[in-house]
Amino acid sequence: MSIAEENDPAPSGDERLGGVTIFALFLIAGLIAFGYVWVNVHQRWVGSLSSSDLPMRAHTILGRWLHHGFFASYGLVWPTPDEKIIYRSFTGGFMISSFLAEKVWMAMTGRYGWRLLAFHHEVVALLIASLLALFTYRLARRLGAEPLHAFVLGVAVQMVWFTFPDNLAGFWRMSEHEYSLMASISFLLLEERALGGRRTRVVTVLQALAIFALSYIESIIGLMFIASYVAAVLLLREERPPLKLLVVTLLVPWICALGVYGIELMGARYETRHSDVQLAGSRFQYRSGLDGDAMFYGDHLDIAFGRDIVRSGRPGNHEFLFRWESLFFCGAAALLATLAAFVRRRAPRIAVVALIALTGSYLLYAAVFSQAVALHPYLFDVLLATPLILALFGIVPALVESLTRRTGLIVLLALFGAAWFSLFQLRLYALSYPAPQPAGVLAAPAQAGRK
Repeated sequence: MSIAEENDPAPSGDERLGGVTIFALFLIAGLIAFGYVWVNVHQRWVGSLSSSDLPMRAHTILGRWLHHGFFASYGLVWPTPDEKIIYRSFTGGFMISSFLAEKVWMAMTGRYGWRLLAFHHEVVALLIASLLALFTYRLARRLGAEPLHAFVLGVAVQMVWFTFPDNLAGFWRMSEHEYSLMASISFLLLEERALGGRRTRVVTVLQALAIFALSYIESIIGLMFIASYVAAVLLLREERPPLKLLVVTLLVPWICALGVYGIELMGARYETRHSDVQLAGSRFQYRSGLDGDAMFYGDHLDIAFGRDIVRSGRPGNHEFLFRWESLFFCGAAALLATLAAFVRRRAPRIAVVALIALTGSYLLYAAVFSQAVALHPYLFDVLLATPLILALFGIVPALVESLTRRTGLIVLLALFGAAWFSLFQLRLYALSYPAPQPAGVLAAPAQAGRK
C-alpha cells in the first residue's frame, strides 16, 4: 500500500516511454539548455572563477577535505583559510559530490579544477530539473494528458526551473537548499510509482534513503518536508497511510541522519577542546528573529516586501537579489487552482500532496526561521519557486487540457509561456550577476543560509 494511496488508476496508455527512457529524453533536452546557457551567460565569467569570492569559499572548504580527508574534518565545513572555524549549522553533505569530482580531477591533472566545479554545479541543477520534469510527466499522464503533451509540459517545467536565476547561480556556488530538492523530488517520484498497489520493498527502502539524504543534507528542511507531507496524507481525503509505514520511511531515516550529524558535531567539539579551533553558527533566536534585532528585518512580511532593505544594508547581498513577482503571483494562482480542482475531484491526490509537501517545506521554514529567510532569500527562494513552477507549467495546463477536449492548444500556450519565462530569467540572471566579485567582498559566506 502506498503512503499516499488514492483511488485514481495508474496512467493509461503506452507507458513504455516511462522510467529510464523518458528521463533520458529529459536529460537530452536539458543538455541543450545547459549548452546554450554555458556558452552565453556563463562563458564571459568562466575565466574569473579563481578570483571570485564564492568559488574561493568553496575552494577553501574543499581544499581542507582534499589535503586532510573528509572524515578528518568530521564531515563538516571549515570555511576559512586559517582553518580556525567550523560551521555547526549544517553538514557538508551537499558538497560531497563536489569533493569527489575534485579528487578525481586532481588525481588526473594534479591541479584544482575551477571550471570543473562550476560545471559540476550546473550538472547537478540539470539533474534536479530533469527529475522534476519526469515527475511532471507522471502527474500529467495521471491527469489524462497524451504522452507527447505530458513530455512537453515536463520540458516546460524543466526549462523554467533550470533558468531560475538562483539555480543558474550554481555556477558560482552550490547550496544545500538546491541539493535537498533532489532528495525530496526523488521521494515524491517514488511515491507516485507506488500508487495503485505497486508498492514494493525496494520502493520503500529507496524512499527511506531519500529522506535520509534530505535530512543529512539539511535536517531542518527535512523536518519541515516530513511535517508537511504527513499533514497532507493524514488530513486529505482518501485512505490514510499505516503508521508503521510512516515511521519506517520518514521518522527512522530522519533520526538516523540526525544521529550522524550529532556524531560529527561531537568530533568537532572534541577538536575545539584540544585546539584553538572554534565552532561558529548563529543561534535559534537569531535565525528565528526572536532576538529583537530590527536593523534589516521587521516582521514576516519583509520576507516578500522588505528586500530593498537587504539590498541597501548588507554588503554583497544586493548582487544576488532579483524580482520574480510575475512568476510568484501566476504560480500561486496555479497552486490555488490545483487545490480547487482537487476539492472538485478533478485533480489526483498525489499532485496535491506533492504541492503541499514542497510548499510547506518553505512556509514552515520561513515561519520558524523568518530572519534567516529574510536576510538570505537568494538561498531559499528556490524552495518556494519549485512547487509554483510545477503547478503553473505542469499541473494546471494538464488540467485545463483535459477540459478542452485535449486539442493541444493549452499545452502549446504553456510551451510558449515557458520559453518566454526562461529567456526572461536568463536576462534577470545576467543583471543580478553583472560581474564577478573579488575575494573578500562578501560579509558572510553565501552557503551559510542561516549565517
